[in-house]
Amino acid sequence: MRTLVVGAGISGLFIAYELVQHGLRDVTVVDASYPGSGATLRNLGCFRTSFTSPEHVVLLKESIRRWLQLKDRLDFEITQKGYLWVARRPETLEGFKKLVEFHHQFGVPTRILSLDEVKEVEPRLNTKIVAGAMFDPTAGKMPIIENFVKLYIEVKKLGVKVVPYTKVTKLVSRGSKIAAAETSRGTIEADVFVVAAAGDSRDIIATAGVDVPIVDIPRHPYVTEPYAKTINPALIIDWDTPGSPHMTQTKLGSFILARDLEDVPRAPLHSERVDAIPHILKPLKELLPFLSRVNIVRYWMGYYDMTPDHHPIYGPVAPYENLYIAAGFSGHGMMMAPVTGKLIASWILDGKPYIDIASNLTLERFRVGRLVKELAVIG
Repeated sequence: MRTLVVGAGISGLFIAYELVQHGLRDVTVVDASYPGSGATLRNLGCFRTSFTSPEHVVLLKESIRRWLQLKDRLDFEITQKGYLWVARRPETLEGFKKLVEFHHQFGVPTRILSLDEVKEVEPRLNTKIVAGAMFDPTAGKMPIIENFVKLYIEVKKLGVKVVPYTKVTKLVSRGSKIAAAETSRGTIEADVFVVAAAGDSRDIIATAGVDVPIVDIPRHPYVTEPYAKTINPALIIDWDTPGSPHMTQTKLGSFILARDLEDVPRAPLHSERVDAIPHILKPLKELLPFLSRVNIVRYWMGYYDMTPDHHPIYGPVAPYENLYIAAGFSGHGMMMAPVTGKLIASWILDGKPYIDIASNLTLERFRVGRLVKELAVIG
């Protein structure tokens, strides 16, 4: 069975990896640019299970299990230092308590921290302005470039053909099937087509006459000079400030500071948002006063490929029998990539996802109005 995967980001490569692991030998991955050039290499490299929907919690729990399974097999670098969700207001802390009860239903061991416990987890936090926090010990981070390269090398070893700088311009249909993909470098025929090209998935699938509700929303993380190890959690989130300012420290010591800010959808990647610096830095300096002394050296712009309900779109694309999608991750594609690979492989080979709850996330849900709610949309 000839399979064409469109998109050589972390999701596309994991889909290819799982298909080959299940015995397929003719798998090709194409990308309009170089592998990882989109959202994959423009993210914080963090992961968590502390979401607010059963779909996200179940799938992320499985995805983290898969990341850890593959840690030794593929020599991935992964650390679980936890997420610290900071509540400035007592009423937010009460909401966190309900969320912890929800997580415990799925075996996710989040917990509420008192101010003394917050200080133990992160001594540098200014507890004078907070009411407490929620801690997710299963959460963590990874050096995404290193791990992505290791996955890329592995899929190449397994015989996957990865073709960069090959933009898909049209999906060609014949009846109820997609017969070929027209690209900037010629036509590619296949038996199965998977579109995992982040926000570009919308435009690619539109050429087959199907609407996919994905919008590219810009994000503007700032990067500091490298410093000695300073913060303990993988990610610290200021939940009560609009846009949820958050920060992490990389393997090499730089802090990455970010906040969701209103912006123009699909703004060019070279757009400048210098005005974002005070919006991002001010609330984080209130929580972590040492940030007033750090030096920002650069920033990048990337997209969250957002769906209306902030969940990914998985599985078959009607009315076609051999077209599948894995896109619209709303900022969570990297952390979901291992489970994405297994889900799409099982849909193709078995006709259904190996985890039942993933069936709630097909494209069909938008047609019938069965959207899934998610409140915690950050790194």
